[in-house]
This record gives sequence, structure tokens and C-alpha cells, in this order.
Amino acid sequence: MNPLRLSQLEMFCAVVETGTVVAASRKLNCVASNVTTRLRELEQLLGQELFAREKNRLLLTPEGRLFHQQAKAVVDQARQLTDLFSEGTPKGVLTVGALDVALKKYLPDRVPRFLTSAPGVEIRLLIRPTDTLERMLVDGEIDLALTDGPIEHPMMGSAFAFRERLAIILPNGQDVLRSGQAVFLFNTDCLYRRYFEAWLEQGGVGGGLIHTIESYDVILACVEAGLGISCIPQSVLSTLKGNQLSSVNVLYPDDLRGSDIYAVWREPGLGPLGQMFVDSLKTAVE
Repeated sequence: MNPLRLSQLEMFCAVVETGTVVAASRKLNCVASNVTTRLRELEQLLGQELFAREKNRLLLTPEGRLFHQQAKAVVDQARQLTDLFSEGTPKGVLTVGALDVALKKYLPDRVPRFLTSAPGVEIRLLIRPTDTLERMLVDGEIDLALTDGPIEHPMMGSAFAFRERLAIILPNGQDVLRSGQAVFLFNTDCLYRRYFEAWLEQGGVGGGLIHTIESYDVILACVEAGLGISCIPQSVLSTLKGNQLSSVNVLYPDDLRGSDIYAVWREPGLGPLGQMFVDSLKTAVE
């Protein structure tokens, strides 16, 4: 069965709205014979007469009235789609994936600014770990990622966003790490966890259980209780209340690797909406 064509529906609706084939052809700027041919094709395709033909008049059949209700909705929607981007204001659905640290401090003041400048854009903001973000970018599941960088990949482009430091959290009164202490960390696909585990190994400090807890509040509570230590991004610490930090000791070792966070996209480059979003990220973190 041949599919319906939008031109057939447009000609059918034009005949209904103007009353004659000649008037419809003038409205559509085409010859009358073309309209007549399209109407016949449409009726053959549907296996149903849409008009009762009386001399020079075309009268809708009951079936034709039903079809016109449905066809008019399709034609009107097609016209709306044609005009979707005609106003000149940015429109689209932008999907952005980000590390949790970006969502904690960096994006809360930037996303509202972006949406204010582009009210016609729908944004989908997802939180994912580094490895997942890279895969989603390659597979085209997201348009942009805020993840660890810099990125050196022939299929990827990137721009610096902000720098993230890592802090070691110790029970109150403890100033140095001790072998055998329990460690409370995020999931194994967390890049900062890998940095901290490598740092512990290089320093010869370890031997304790490593607990995987995907909640910074729970991690902090365990450290407060003197059950072990942890490593938390500075941006997460900055969101905690003062009383939450008063019962722990926070250290920033110079040799503990942090991370630069980059806006990353697929090459050959960002589209207009992606570029607008990256431009909105450029204000320095306070």
C-alpha cells in the first residue's frame, strides 16, 4: 500500500475549504488538473469516495467529512512544524550529562541563566560518572558533557570549565592518616575514588575496608562517628552546613590529584544551542 502524501492532504483540504477544484488550484498555485489527479489518487488509496460529484460541484460524503477532520489536523500540524523555527528565537531539546560535582555547585547558577536567555529550549540534565558520559557522547545519547579533561580524542572537542580539588575528611582530632582505617567512598566508576585509592597506595597507607556509599551525607556521618576517613570534592564540601563540618578535620594534600572539568562535545563541532550553553558556563566560579 502506497503511503499518504502531505500534498494529497493539502489539496483535499484546499478543495473542501474553497469549494471547487479551480479555487483550490489558485490557492495552491498549481494547475486544476493536478488537484483533480491527486484527489483521485487519494480516493483510490483509501478505497473510499470522499466527494459526491454533481456537475461542477464537489460535495463531501459522510466518509469525506470524517477524513477531512483528521486530514485538517495533520495539515495544520505540518504548517506549524514549518513555522517552528521562523521566529528566530532558539528552540530545541538539549541533552547535557554532567558529573555530580558539576551539579552540586557549578551548574545551579548557570542553567537558570541559560534558560532565561533561551526560553524556547528544553534542557535535559543527567548525572552520570565519567566513563558513562564518554560512552553516551560517542553514541550520540547526549549533546554535551561536563566531565574530566582535558580531552584528547579525534572525535571530541572540549573547553575548560572549572577546576575541582579533592579534600581528605578525617575524624575530629585526627591530623594524619593511619593504616588499617576504613575508607568511605563513592562507587567504583567514580574517577575521584580512583585518584584517592592511587594516592593511598603511593603513600603506603591502606589495609582497611573500603565501603561504597553513594551519599555524601552518609559518608560524612560515618567519618563524624570516627568510623574511618573519606575523600570528597571541594565543591561538595562547599554545599555542606557549618555544623556538618565542625566535627571533622579537612585536609588538602598538595600531592592529591584533583581534576579539571571540561565541557566536551562530539566533533565536528557544537551546534548553536550547544555553543550557547558552553558560552553560559564561562563565568568564573565564585
